[in-house]
Amino acid sequence: MANMLDYIARYGETPMAELPFGAVDNLIFAELSYCDFSNAAAQMPGRLSALRAHLAGGVKQPDDELLNRLSTSARYGDVVAYHFVDHFDPVQTLQFAAVTLLLPDGTAYVSFRGTDSTLVGWKEDFNLAFATPVPAQLEAVRYLKQVADVLACPLRVGGHSKGGNLAVYAAAFVGEDVQERILNVFNNDGPGHDLATLESAGYRRIEKKLQTFIPKSSIIGMLLEHGDDYRIVDSDAHGLWQHNPYSWQLNGEDFVYLQHTTASSDRMNESIRQWLNHMDVEKRRRFTDTVYEVLSASEVRSVGQLISDFRSSLPSIIAATKNLDPEEKHMLAELATQFVRVASVQYGQLAREQLGTARAYMSALREKKVDVSAWLEKLREDKGE
Repeated sequence: MANMLDYIARYGETPMAELPFGAVDNLIFAELSYCDFSNAAAQMPGRLSALRAHLAGGVKQPDDELLNRLSTSARYGDVVAYHFVDHFDPVQTLQFAAVTLLLPDGTAYVSFRGTDSTLVGWKEDFNLAFATPVPAQLEAVRYLKQVADVLACPLRVGGHSKGGNLAVYAAAFVGEDVQERILNVFNNDGPGHDLATLESAGYRRIEKKLQTFIPKSSIIGMLLEHGDDYRIVDSDAHGLWQHNPYSWQLNGEDFVYLQHTTASSDRMNESIRQWLNHMDVEKRRRFTDTVYEVLSASEVRSVGQLISDFRSSLPSIIAATKNLDPEEKHMLAELATQFVRVASVQYGQLAREQLGTARAYMSALREKKVDVSAWLEKLREDKGE
């Protein structure tokens, strides 16, 4: 099987006049929004082939390899990147980035970035469960309107993860004059929306332009409600890590499509739905704030930092749970257990070593047998304090 890097290797010399824009091109351009174009912003608008030299060291793998292949190919090298923005505000709980790509076929692809590794970005995702619009959705509407005011060409709008959610929201609320110029709206395994959004006049106007893709064990993409049909894509990853677009499988010019999601995905998503359905809006808000406050007590700023520094951060996290009520402790324990399982797969031995203590703590927390003072003392002894 192949992924989107293999697609570029195979079709990189085929112009869009011969092989028109397709679903895989959409995923490639959605992924480009994760690249940090800050060092090249002064050279925008500029061709990818020309901007590449200004991005040395600023783009992580595998996106660096993606950018290398795109910038040296005939199909993508002349794509022009334009109007990169990157806004981050922990006070507003805002994490937003976007870039517009002018394509050789005379259209533009407006690409919204999904959630980055910051805790602020993840909290904004959780906020979708009780608050619409979130700040990033409003930013997405403003950005799309700004681009549409400057460019006269037909538009494609898309993103991966939260970026897919932003693409749909922006297209639904940007205004009818811009909506008429939108060819497609792509949601690549992004969360859905609340019923008010799905029932809005703006959403109904663009509904037939929506294309939603999810991997076979989708979790992120099945959150909240989807008003459109979705297509299921095969992946060579397991569980939650199928959210990684580099794992999505291709056969020739298109994805490998399946008829059904996996049974494990169905069970997980049904559990999440039931959990959310038993929580009113205020309880969802309170729980989200609680999780964020507990994790922020450790002074880590990203999920990766939380993994690598988990043992040293745990005393602060434990202390922050002292004032939680029993129900909040139980919900936090369930969430932490899932986090431990996922992290063990993603980070291997490091996660197993760092999170072993957390697993035992959360098990005790669930059973309401935790003596916080004793746990703090034990951790201090382990650190030699």
